[in-house]
Amino acid sequence: MKGAITSITSQNATVEMAMRYCNIIITAARTVDKAVMDVEENETWERLKIHAVPLMWYMGIGTEGLQKMQEEFEVEKEGIVIPTQVRWLENPRTIREQRQNREIPASLVVYVIKAIKVAQRLVKKGIKVAVV
Repeated sequence: MKGAITSITSQNATVEMAMRYCNIIITAARTVDKAVMDVEENETWERLKIHAVPLMWYMGIGTEGLQKMQEEFEVEKEGIVIPTQVRWLENPRTIREQRQNREIPASLVVYVIKAIKVAQRLVKKGIKVAVV
């Protein structure tokens, strides 16, 4: 998902009530944005950090960058859905300069996932990237 439209309903409205009118809501939303595809109930996303991400694998010349990492996570780690782009915690230009000056071999990335229980499991077990 690249973006989302958020809607506020009356205080007494429930998700179930709104989902009964899913087709009407989608039709109305498409009058404003033709790219609207679906209506989903509100969900909580969890923000996580990964330390020591090797720059030579995810920032070096010829790499596919963090997009590659995101695709690997979603394929290899069961239950992970990453709705937004994985990104470096610091400014990528600063990280790149520090890497070129051989000051740092790795850095931190930040991402969000859709499931609280999956996030808790990942934090408990830990996440390893670029392990050979």
